[in-house]
Amino acid sequence: MGLALCLGAAAILWAGERLSLGLQRRHLEGLVALSADRIAGTIQRAARDGMLRNDAGSVERVIRNIGSQEGIRRVRIYNKEGRIRTSTESAELGTLVDIGSRECAACHHRAVAPRAGLERTDRIRIFPAADGGRVLGVIAPIYNEPQCTTTCHAHPAAQRVLGVLDVQLSMAGVDASLRASERQMSYGLLTTVAAVLVLTGLLVWRMVLAPVRRLDDAMERAGAGDLGVRVPVRSADEIGRLASSWNEMTDELARTREELEGWNRTLEARVEEKTRELERAHQQMVLVEKMASLGKLAAVVAHEINNPLAGIRTYARLLRRRLAPEGAAAADAERVEIDRILGVVDGEAGRCGDIVRNLLAFSRQAGARFAEQDLAPIVERCRLLLSHRAEMGGVTLEVRVSPDLPHVTCDGAQIQQALLALALNALEATPPGGRVAIEIRRDGDGVALVVSDTGCGIPEEQRDRIFEPFFTTKESGSGVGLGLAVVYGIVTRHRGRIEVRSHPGEGSVFTVQLPREQPPEDAETAPPELTVGGNA
Repeated sequence: MGLALCLGAAAILWAGERLSLGLQRRHLEGLVALSADRIAGTIQRAARDGMLRNDAGSVERVIRNIGSQEGIRRVRIYNKEGRIRTSTESAELGTLVDIGSRECAACHHRAVAPRAGLERTDRIRIFPAADGGRVLGVIAPIYNEPQCTTTCHAHPAAQRVLGVLDVQLSMAGVDASLRASERQMSYGLLTTVAAVLVLTGLLVWRMVLAPVRRLDDAMERAGAGDLGVRVPVRSADEIGRLASSWNEMTDELARTREELEGWNRTLEARVEEKTRELERAHQQMVLVEKMASLGKLAAVVAHEINNPLAGIRTYARLLRRRLAPEGAAAADAERVEIDRILGVVDGEAGRCGDIVRNLLAFSRQAGARFAEQDLAPIVERCRLLLSHRAEMGGVTLEVRVSPDLPHVTCDGAQIQQALLALALNALEATPPGGRVAIEIRRDGDGVALVVSDTGCGIPEEQRDRIFEPFFTTKESGSGVGLGLAVVYGIVTRHRGRIEVRSHPGEGSVFTVQLPREQPPEDAETAPPELTVGGNA
């Protein structure tokens, strides 16, 4: 673009130079022509007296004196026939001038008879000289004056033109001046073009190329991901406005990218959270499905073994009565041993019966009897039943009951059973010197039963299985793993929610949330929400 501007400027300057040289040429040629015309007039006036006297020597002296001046190439006079009568060049005296030559073309060109009168522009001609230069010639007709008709060389009055004065001036000075002017203009043109080229290059670099290069670099960096790049705004022209628009665009793109990245992070966090929730929901569904299946199986097993167990206990007691000695003296060692064995059979059968009853409770075969209950007396009964167990284990038992508890529609016996099961587990998990707390408080429109301990806690790998039937962390023979499963079944029947937070070595917290009212029997309800956490 800079080169194109320089070439355009050079073309304009060259055209201006040509025009200026042409004008100068015409001006100088006009000045020379005017000088030649004045010289011709001067010669005519100087030689007039000699011509009137027909004094050829006087006329010749005038012509030679004037023709010897610098710049005058030749002066001559020829008559109407074209014969040279007087000339500064003696060799051509008496010769005839060719009518077809440049000297005669003004008067004899395409005319039958020579022209008697000429304008000054027609009397001036420029033609090349034999030495290669240029010559400017002026012809001045010598007219027949009234005095000429009365002199000794009188001419007829009808003859208007007696001859022609031809003055030729050298154009060497003019051509030298023109060449000097042309050289000066050429040097000036080259200097001007160079200056324009340098100035245009600097301006184009500063105002166009450098800003465009900065924009190009910024675009490359932005394309590579660096939206923090900025283009300095150093002008208020189109380039400056483009740089300002670019900065605004990159700022907007950076803000948009930050928003998108923030949305992506939020979306990823939400997806992870929802994934965890789905996993927990899936685990709960699996657990509910497992417990439902085990509940059905437990119901079948309980019904199948309940009657045989009752028969075993009945026959064991009957045998003990028949084998009982009538008096202490009649007793022998064998009878005592048989009585002891039958007592063990009766006790173990009773224990199996308890397991069956728990299985029936878990399988929801025994319907709940809902009624409006005050839970404070239930908690107090649990405290009385657990206080002795707590004293024996060296554990502090704390009971806290909020004074603003609402009455709750529930099966009081089952709620007491669930509370006792949770509290007994807490007492068994708490070492001597520890603490077990039972708290009941208002929770929104319902109540919350909270059992916490400072025991050993539940390992992380076992938390998701604590409500499974027959799963236990106790030592062999200390439990059958139905306590928490029964609690889960009771909470399910009461449309409640159970939550567990535990950490090994810091204890556990079980929270049972019960609604104030129970939905209708035919209403579809979801299983209780089960939450297992890691913080006690």
